[in-house]
Amino acid sequence: MKSESPQSEIPPFPQIPAGTNVVAIGIDLESVERVRKAIERHGNTFLEKVFTAEETALCKSRGNAQWTSFAARWAAKEAFSKALGSGIGAEFAMTDAGVINDERGAPAFVLSARAQNALRERGASRALLSLSHTKDSAAAIVVFLA
Repeated sequence: MKSESPQSEIPPFPQIPAGTNVVAIGIDLESVERVRKAIERHGNTFLEKVFTAEETALCKSRGNAQWTSFAARWAAKEAFSKALGSGIGAEFAMTDAGVINDERGAPAFVLSARAQNALRERGASRALLSLSHTKDSAAAIVVFLA
């Protein structure tokens, strides 16, 4: 007796509208304390290497909550680099992806020309971002869409 493969029963995928195909994802979890210690130890040198001027100003404006804001933005940059598949280095620097809040308060990337080019090279047209944090940890997930 011949049995049919379960895969033969799966209908074909429906047409997916442009701009909704997932090309890549990246995720990162960061220690708030680790980021705070790095900033306190290395000061402006560290801030300028990792964060845009806009990010630094925004985070510092949040008083004690600045540490979770810095950690969440660090996680976003790491998640972006993981979605690229290249990590941090010759193709992507931390300051190539700044994190702002849009008019509704949702996190969004401001990408340098280099980061935009790397995104396009992977067949993506945009990067979605979600952030979360507790007093101890910050997390980010990035989704590249075609």
